[in-house]
Order: sequence, then structure tokens, then C-alpha cells
Amino acid sequence: MKIVLGVTGGVAVYKMLGVVRQLQSDGHEIVVIMTPAAAKFVNPILFKTLSHNTVLTEDFDISRPIAHVELADWADVYAVAPATANTIAKIAHGIADNLLTTTALARTGRRIVFPSMNVHMYENPATQENLCILSEKLGWEVVEPDSGSLACGYSGKGRLVSEERIAAVISRDPDAPLKGKKYIVTAGGTIEKIDPVRYISNFSSGKMGIETAKALYKKGADVLLVYGNITASVPSYIESVKIESAAELLDTLRRRLPLFDGVFMAAAVADYAPSKQSQSKIKRHDDKITLELTANPDVLKTAASENKGKLFVGFALETDDAEANAAKKLSAKGIDYIVLNRLGPEHNPLGADENSVRLIGKNGAAEESGLISKKEAAEWLVRRILIENPARGAV
Repeated sequence: MKIVLGVTGGVAVYKMLGVVRQLQSDGHEIVVIMTPAAAKFVNPILFKTLSHNTVLTEDFDISRPIAHVELADWADVYAVAPATANTIAKIAHGIADNLLTTTALARTGRRIVFPSMNVHMYENPATQENLCILSEKLGWEVVEPDSGSLACGYSGKGRLVSEERIAAVISRDPDAPLKGKKYIVTAGGTIEKIDPVRYISNFSSGKMGIETAKALYKKGADVLLVYGNITASVPSYIESVKIESAAELLDTLRRRLPLFDGVFMAAAVADYAPSKQSQSKIKRHDDKITLELTANPDVLKTAASENKGKLFVGFALETDDAEANAAKKLSAKGIDYIVLNRLGPEHNPLGADENSVRLIGKNGAAEESGLISKKEAAEWLVRRILIENPARGAV
């Protein structure tokens, strides 16, 4: 993706160095435009080093007399971050007095603004009106700032959103093939408590589910991540709900799923839970202890039976007779797809950064991803299920 990043003179400008690094490492081509004020906060050479590309700071360069038009036409997306109240006001009212604002005026494609300023400046009716003009009249995407402690000493709304969120919003597919769609993704292992300090769980890291949530978001979908016991980081830009037990997971799906188009069930749900949970720590007193287990509700099967017509994608981890067992699970759960993970001497996907999955549709068609990163595997699944072959059960 080709990105023009406009950087203005706010205290949060330093965060954009991390954003540029992340976008560049993800394979995007970035050209940075800095206002004169921004160049006083951060030396342009830092952006040049991280972007591996030109950094423009001058209003007029004789070698590129129409740079504002060239860049406006070249980019897949034009983002301004951090966007000060002054620059927001200029863009909203068509004032073009530097390269950043002239490029904004010439730009007709996707445009995003990330406001960042003092809470009183942000809440000022003039700023709010200018943001409304950008959003409602001029077609800009406005990403509201976070609330919290501000560099000026105040506390409130006005803090620039996280670097992770800025990079994620900018790098969303400009065609947004899944725009308007809403999916739930479950991730990680469930916890079934034995007593206040012990529980039954598994080795799931949550990586595959989290990468699936990211892949759906990247294609324009609204995503809810429901996660249990994980070691991977939860993306700050995706709505999330933390759960513990299988029963809590089922309850969350029952409450939230009616508003969504489907679910990717990547969570590793415990099949059994202790029949009784001790309210006190169980003390050692014998050489042996008997733990009675009771079957948990079948979360995926129950959710699918109660939400006919929605998309259900299940995940199966198998060690023996993998294909046959995955096919049985697909049929027994009454779902559209099953994603088979194989655990064997050659590869253990639990906690790994790579995976090889087999996608099986309810019509029996199947396809292999090959050994790729979990990020690539998640993007492959989303593409195969929802974009390239949107018909249910067709792989």
C-alpha cells in the first residue's frame, strides 16, 4: 500500500516514528510530509531513515513544483497524525498554506485524520464543528482521540490513539470488502477452576484467533474478540471481552452473537470442568486425589443451533486420524467450515508463530494452506472463506 503521512506540530509527533517503522516493516511504502512546526519537534532525518523514503517539509520545491498533486494522486491513503486543532481547522475550511494542507485539498481518495490536542481545545465548539465538517461534508475518516493524562498536565479527551491503532487503521484495505459485516472471533484457552489457585486449561496461546481478528478488521469488518487464557497481546484497536470458563464463553456468545454475522471459533474450549469447585485451597493430605469432571456444554454446537443462517467457522486440533476426526466434528457441530490444525512430531502449532491448516467446507471440499505464519494463515482463511468464495461451504 502507498501511504502519504502528514505529520503536524503536536507533542505526540514522536509516536509517529513507531507508526512509520511498523508500516514500513509490514511492506507499505510511506512518504512523510511534515509541517514546519513538526520539524521543530522531530528532525526529518529520523522519518527519512525509518521510512526509507523522501520526507517533504518545504511548501515549494523547484524539483517537484506540483508535489501536492503528485502525492495526492499517488497514495492509496492520506493520513494526518497527529492532527492539531490548527491543521484540522485549515483543512476543514480549505486553507492551503503548506504542503500538508495543499495535499489535503488536492486529495480525493481515502483520507484519515487523528486529532491530538489539549482537552479544552478538543472540546471547543469550533474544533468539534471542524471535525464534523471533515467527517460529514468532506468524507474524512475521523479517529477520535483517547482520554487520559495529557502532556500539558490536563486529563481528558485529546490524547493521540496508540501507535498500534494508527497503523492498523491506516493499513486497512482501501476497498474494504467486508465493510458493514460484523464477526466474533474467540481465542485462547478456557479456564475451569478447581479451587481459588488451580485450574484446568490447555497450551493455547490465542495467536491464531487474534491474527484472525486482525485479518477480518484489515478487510473492513467490525470485530469482537472474545478471549480466554492467552499469551499473545490483544490488539488495542479491536473491541474485546475477556472470559474464563466455557460456560462464560457460551453466555457471551448468546448475548452478543445475534448482532453479528458469524463467528470464528478459534478458542480452545475445555471439554470438561470439575464437578465441584472448592472455595478454599485444597491442601495436600494424601498421596492420591480424585478429581471428578463433568462435560462442559458444547459451545460451538449450541451457538450454531441457536443462530441459524449465520456463518460458523470451527477450529480443530487433532493428533490421530486428523482429517477424519475434523470431518466428524464439522458434521456434528452443524457448521459451515472446520479449520484443521495437526499436532505431530514435525510441528506443534500450540504457541508457535507458524501453522499449516486444512480448510474443509461442509460440502467436503478441502484446501491446504501450507506452512506459513499464523498471520498469513489467518489472512488466507479470511480470503478463502469470505472474499474469494463467499458461498457457504464452498472452498
